[in-house]
Amino acid sequence: MSIATGMKLYNAQLSPFAARCRLAIYAKDLDVELLDMPNPELEPEFSRLAPMHKVPLLVDGDITVPESETILEYFEDKGLGIPMRPSDPVAAARMRLLARIGDLYVMVPMGELFTQINPAGRDPNVVAREMAELTKAMGWLDHYIGSPECAVGNTLTIADCTLVPILFFFDQIGPMFGEVDPLKNFPSAQAYYKGVQKHPAAAKVVAELDAALRRMMGS
Repeated sequence: MSIATGMKLYNAQLSPFAARCRLAIYAKDLDVELLDMPNPELEPEFSRLAPMHKVPLLVDGDITVPESETILEYFEDKGLGIPMRPSDPVAAARMRLLARIGDLYVMVPMGELFTQINPAGRDPNVVAREMAELTKAMGWLDHYIGSPECAVGNTLTIADCTLVPILFFFDQIGPMFGEVDPLKNFPSAQAYYKGVQKHPAAAKVVAELDAALRRMMGS
């Protein structure tokens, strides 16, 4: 039975940041109402609650919590569902390191590359520069990823919530630039991305992202 929370999450199916929050919600089996954006009917209230005007945004009664990393920590601090923050300091440090590499060093060049998807407006110099940065960052991620099924230890953690959407988009962006199997050069990340989807919460988020991306691309 799902854990009642009374919470709402302003969500966007294709957002990697919202996806990491959904993964935690599914893994913890929390009953959180998902409010999909953009939605003209929800916009006035969302704008009032979210001066940053970004999803995800968690609403817990009179409390609003923006930013995905903060939301994930909020779930942990409230003790909701299975713990996803290791009690061991070494494992907790590895969890935070993987999430930080993903956010600061993988997501940034990948975001720049998404602006170059259309070949008609593509700048080869930008693509070459950002591909080099992305390859370097993925090498770091590959070095620190733990087991083939969990990024740290033997259970899902906040690191998995962060990395699953990131690796989904990394796997998708490669073919757009001529790399059919972009994960093949990163064996630990490749094994992990396949293995983590044995967890139903991770598999569900990957399926949601895939469906949302197909809708966006019109396929």
